[in-house]
Amino acid sequence: KRQLHQELASVLPQESGVDIGYREHPTIRLAFSSEEAERLRSAPSALGRDDPVARWLEGQALWEVEPRLSRDVFGGLVCDKAQVMAYPFVLALAEAAERQRMELRHGEVVGLKSSGGRLTGVQLRQGETIATETVVLAMGPWSQQVAAWVELKIPVSPVRGQLLELQVPGPQLQTALSYDGNYLLHKADGITQAGTTYERDSGFANYPTPEGLEAIMNAALQMAPSLESAQLVNHVSGLRPASGDSLPLIGPIPGWQGLYMVAGHDRKGMGLSLISTRIIADLITEGRSPLPIEIFDPARFVPCSIMASS
Repeated sequence: KRQLHQELASVLPQESGVDIGYREHPTIRLAFSSEEAERLRSAPSALGRDDPVARWLEGQALWEVEPRLSRDVFGGLVCDKAQVMAYPFVLALAEAAERQRMELRHGEVVGLKSSGGRLTGVQLRQGETIATETVVLAMGPWSQQVAAWVELKIPVSPVRGQLLELQVPGPQLQTALSYDGNYLLHKADGITQAGTTYERDSGFANYPTPEGLEAIMNAALQMAPSLESAQLVNHVSGLRPASGDSLPLIGPIPGWQGLYMVAGHDRKGMGLSLISTRIIADLITEGRSPLPIEIFDPARFVPCSIMASS
């Protein structure tokens, strides 16, 4: 996953003319008690089982890695991660695609056309049908709308996440900090991001709230109390696509030739974007992926009785 981002970061800015803000940096997963430390260190992803350079640090050794870190922290798991700026990253991909003579169109898809079980086109709101034999459905939290088109249950629901953008005076964070679903991250554009809420009952209500602001700031100050002097620049929200079993849906739609889905990545959409699209590209061009992707198959949500009769 990270290798794909490294490879793309070396060419995408030149191919698009857009700085995506790619940066590599340490990330510290924090524990504020010995009990939290034990759970963190025993997690399957801890201490080299997922990241070979992960290391556990406490006290002065940890504060040397991140001077702004709270002195109330018991310890932290430090590993190397990378980041991009979300909007410039998507903009760069679009710009690079257009420079490769790909056509980007804007419109609302309201249905699919098929003949004999094979995809023949997509229908737009204004009545136009775009003829095509291959479609990738990448509809985020709106993926459940596909159910009416393909007669397949798509258990993907919106989860609202709120985010603060802060202007921090003085020395900036040298690492990303993570604790209990919250994080602090200094971006390449000079802004420090503080997040995030995880609101499963939000529906499609995509707007920030005072409660979200308070919760995020409390978590940020717990991790780095010196951010008390930070200036709030922006308070935004977005909708994540969460699947019914917490795993993405990546693969062909059963019963259709030429129809694929990429959805349900929840918090990990940006990080998993490249590997997900690589999988789909392999399925389209080669008919298979070299990776073990069975657990992501959208067909897992088809009732067994239907699968047996098909």
